[in-house]
Amino acid sequence: MKKLDKRQMIILAVAALCALYAAYEFLIARPAADKAKQQVATVAESFDINTLTGDMAVYKPSGVDLYIEEKAEMEWGKSPFWEKTAYQEFVGREASGIETAAVKIIYSGYIDSGRKKIAVLNGAEYGAGEPLEMLEGYILKSVTTDKVVVYNRKTGAELEVPIQE
Repeated sequence: MKKLDKRQMIILAVAALCALYAAYEFLIARPAADKAKQQVATVAESFDINTLTGDMAVYKPSGVDLYIEEKAEMEWGKSPFWEKTAYQEFVGREASGIETAAVKIIYSGYIDSGRKKIAVLNGAEYGAGEPLEMLEGYILKSVTTDKVVVYNRKTGAELEVPIQE
C-alpha cells in the first residue's frame, strides 16, 4: 500500500473529527435536549388543553355564529374565482337550450373612468365599439349604468341587455 502524504492525512483527520462530532450530536447531546423540551411542552400543552376545555364549556354560540356555520357548509352556486374562459364555457352550457343572444350575454358590471365607460359582459371587459369575443358578428354599441346595447352586424338588429346584479 502506498504511503499517504501530509495533505491526505490532514483531510482524513478532519473527516474523522467531523464523524466523531456528528456521532456525539446525534447520540448524546440531542436526546438529552429533546427530553427537556418534551417535558416543558407536555406541561404547556396540558395547561392549554385545560384552558381551552374550560373556555368551550362556558362559551355558547350566538345566532350569528350558527348562521356563519350554516352558510360555510352550503355549496356555492357559482364560483367567483373562475377564470374568464371557464366562466364563458359555463354560461354557454347554461344557455345551450335557448338560441337567443340575450340569454348568452350577461351584463354584470359597469366601470366609468371618466373618459371611457366599460361593461363587464360574461366576465370580460368591453368598451363601446369593441367586438364581443363570445359572439361573432356582435359589437358593443353603447354602455350605460343600467343596460348595454349590442349590435348584430349580420342582421342589423340591436339588442338591449339589462344589468344583472
